[in-house]
Amino acid sequence: MLTAILAFFQAIPAITGSINNFVSKYYDAKVQITTARIGGNVDVAKALVSGVVAEGGVRVEFLKAVSQSKFLMVLVGGFALPWIAYEWKVVLWDNMLCLSIYGVTGFTPTIKGLVADWAGVILAGIFGTGSVMAVGQMFFNRKQS
Repeated sequence: MLTAILAFFQAIPAITGSINNFVSKYYDAKVQITTARIGGNVDVAKALVSGVVAEGGVRVEFLKAVSQSKFLMVLVGGFALPWIAYEWKVVLWDNMLCLSIYGVTGFTPTIKGLVADWAGVILAGIFGTGSVMAVGQMFFNRKQS
């Protein structure tokens, strides 16, 4: 048992090196993909990828702040709950239970108008990612030639 523990502790530098190598290769791959998408500027691609990573860190901090405040949890849950209920009704009842019980799929009308617009804003604010913001900033901040 002691030998196994010592072997594990001796393997920690190799494991750490493997993880660092993987993260480095993953970052390089993301930079290459972004470089191909934006037309070949590696410095801009690195800045975009780094910005997305930094925004991910901000998102984690935001989620930590929400999880530590009961008021914020209720607020976020209150905004998300109607849309979650709607999605569950569409998926669970219309497509699964109704089909199993009655042999036909159910029908739930689509959300339209301002309600649909606000739903998109609310869901993007709660669950949105920084990739969309990075692409938007890249599009609006591009140099006109």
